[in-house]
Amino acid sequence: MSSCPIPLSAVDEKLRRHVDPASPPPLRLMAARGMVPMGPRDMVSVLCCLSYDDDDKIGSAATKSLAELPDRIIQGALAEKGLHALVLDQLARVLPENEARLEAILIHQQTPDQTFEYLADRVGENLLGIIIENQVRILRHPPIAKAILDNPAVLKSQVDRLMDFAVRTGMDFHGMEVFEAAKDRIKAAPPDREESLRIRKVVEDSLPEEMLLEEDDSGSLSSEDAAEVEERKKTLLQRLHTFTPAQKVVLATKGNKVVRSALIRDRNKIVATAAIKNPGVSESEVIGIAASRSICDDVIRIICNNREWTRSYAVKKALVENPKTPIAFSMRFLQALRKGDLKNLSRSKNISATVANAAKKLHQKRSGGR
Repeated sequence: MSSCPIPLSAVDEKLRRHVDPASPPPLRLMAARGMVPMGPRDMVSVLCCLSYDDDDKIGSAATKSLAELPDRIIQGALAEKGLHALVLDQLARVLPENEARLEAILIHQQTPDQTFEYLADRVGENLLGIIIENQVRILRHPPIAKAILDNPAVLKSQVDRLMDFAVRTGMDFHGMEVFEAAKDRIKAAPPDREESLRIRKVVEDSLPEEMLLEEDDSGSLSSEDAAEVEERKKTLLQRLHTFTPAQKVVLATKGNKVVRSALIRDRNKIVATAAIKNPGVSESEVIGIAASRSICDDVIRIICNNREWTRSYAVKKALVENPKTPIAFSMRFLQALRKGDLKNLSRSKNISATVANAAKKLHQKRSGGR
């Protein structure tokens, strides 16, 4: 089995036999030495694949050929579409340091975040500036920021810009002097609406698209597909723990059902209240939320004050049954409940005595004093 992380699909179908681990070594070695005619993109892709070859002779030959490729081949490959992300990553790691080449890799849309992390602590001032300006990537992959700070070439002005961004987006560099200074600097500065809007756009762009798109809830999935969907949901929920408060607020506002259902239980009240205001929240979700005793008080109040939601009998009943609901709202919604529900509430030990007694009196009144 090959140790190459780059899939065969990254190489043109006609050339895959030259990188396939199952192919004869002489065929792979010929390509590794650059002896197979092909265009820039194919040449770079093939050599990057072969640089991982388990046969040391082939891997070394491919790495040497990559290092000796002329600029016109490298730049030609970087200018073409369809270059695989892992090919770009390997290029950044094996090519001799060349600012023009690395700049082309850094501005390439397909370059992985891990490549930025790799380069962030070893490039010079100019390339470091490109990395620092790519704030979407930094927020999406925080290890980039750590690598920037470890770079001996980083300027104080670049560190200050990075730390200001970290404070505004909720990234945590607690205990670092430059981070604490940025907190004080931003706290003392007048509000900047334009900068706030720009930061929000960066936060939005840093979020995974799969967290914003609704899952198929049709119930028509096969057991295999349903299991895959559940696994995907689990992965999404695990990733939520890695996000900053700013990212969570935007996700709460725009995220899909799985995401907002998790964030509505977030300890941060700002995140939780943003989730209940998500325009995608359905009545069935509200019923479940209104009945939950783990939801923060602010969320319950928002539901109580929403006339559209409280038209629903099920929502009103769930709110009255929830001890977190303010008594004033419980007493109001109590008037709309049916006799059977009033009777049950009058015996409930899970709500306040005030609401239980009111339910008992209302039930007796509707039952003719019985």
